[in-house]
This record gives sequence, C-alpha cells and structure tokens, in this order.
Amino acid sequence: MPFDLERGTGTWKLSKYSDNFGEIMVKLGVPAEYMDAFKATEVSIECTVSGNTFTDKVTMMGKTTINTYTLGEECEETDHTGTKRKVTYTMDGDTLVYVYPSHDDGKGLVVRQTLRWIDDKTLHHTYNVGDLEGWSEGQKV
Repeated sequence: MPFDLERGTGTWKLSKYSDNFGEIMVKLGVPAEYMDAFKATEVSIECTVSGNTFTDKVTMMGKTTINTYTLGEECEETDHTGTKRKVTYTMDGDTLVYVYPSHDDGKGLVVRQTLRWIDDKTLHHTYNVGDLEGWSEGQKV
C-alpha cells in the first residue's frame, strides 16, 4: 500500500533519533544552538491530497510554512527560514521518498530523505545528507 500522506495530519514530536542527528540537522541548516529546542518542539502538520498533488501546512517553533508538491515532479519548497530549494517527492512502495538535488544553493549537497509508517502513531524518517546517514522517529501527540 502506498504511503498515506493525509494520515500525517496532526501534532508530532521527536521520540527517538540516531546519535548523529544533531550533526545531520546542522548540515541541513539548523543552527547548533537551536538543537535542544528543535528536539523538544512539537510540529503541527495539516496535509491535504488531491490526486498526485499534496499540500503541507507545517507550524514549528512559531512559524508556519505552506508548500504544495506533485508526486514525481520537481517542485519548489520554502523552509522555515525562508530558504527556497528544489525537491522531488516520489512513492516507493509504502515509503515516501524526497530528494533535494542541491540542498545548499548549488554547492553540491544532495539530500535524500524517506518517511515510512511504523504504526498508527509513529513515523520513521531516514536522512542521507551528503556523506551522513541517520534517522529519527516521530510520535503523534
């Protein structure tokens, strides 16, 4: 069964993460001094789906972003810092895969992330950020 996007709607909090999670987040642009707050924050997600297109409204650390994606097509995303970058989302069985061909504005950092359901309230998120690999799990609150 394909990954159920709408099932992700709700409030989420990190529950587990790899030992190098902080290093991965810093490489993705999260300032090191924000890591404790980042790990403790709750993230509110609203997802709507229409055919192969989905829209995520994400509220985190007092900021809200809204992005729309079409599966299999390169789309532009704006993150919580206002940075825009290209990303392509696809389905691989029961896993949502998203690839940023140049996460760092053309400097060559390729990022591949995946999401898959562990159970009704747990998502497993893998990160391949350049030469770093890690993971996190989120719990629906």
